[in-house]
Amino acid sequence: MTKKKKVILIVSSSLLVMVASGFGFVMITGACGFNSAHGQEFHKRGVPTFMQKEIGSFILWRMDKGIGILDLSDTQQKLYDGFRSRLQETMEKGMETRLEFKKQALLEFEKVSPDLSVMAVAIQSHVEKMSSSLSQNLTLFIDFYTSLDSNQQSMITQKIKERIEDRKKL
Repeated sequence: MTKKKKVILIVSSSLLVMVASGFGFVMITGACGFNSAHGQEFHKRGVPTFMQKEIGSFILWRMDKGIGILDLSDTQQKLYDGFRSRLQETMEKGMETRLEFKKQALLEFEKVSPDLSVMAVAIQSHVEKMSSSLSQNLTLFIDFYTSLDSNQQSMITQKIKERIEDRKKL
């Protein structure tokens, strides 16, 4: 096979793969990407709903990966598991609560004369629930953190400092 035929074969197969991938993406997402028919809109503000669950899973994965280097005792592992499961529950409930609150707000603003005082009360209730949940999560984290020995605590703080320095470089 000549060099020219090899180049044509490689280029044509690469082009075929790119076209097939593009058509596959369009078939899955529609011509304009993820749209409101799928409940996912990239052109709107905020993180698309399908990514919120993925972000929560990623956070938990990173925590699990970082905990692996600490060599936890059974007691420490139980405290970590309690903190992790509570955090996971908070993220799941938080997403559901947020979507429910968004629906209520949109329904209120679809009215001819929306009552902002009702919305203010709903927002205050929503913020209080979030604050309570975050406070419980922080308490569980503090319990876990205080169960660690000084070497394990310094490993965690060092990792946090490294991440802060990485963020400063951006």
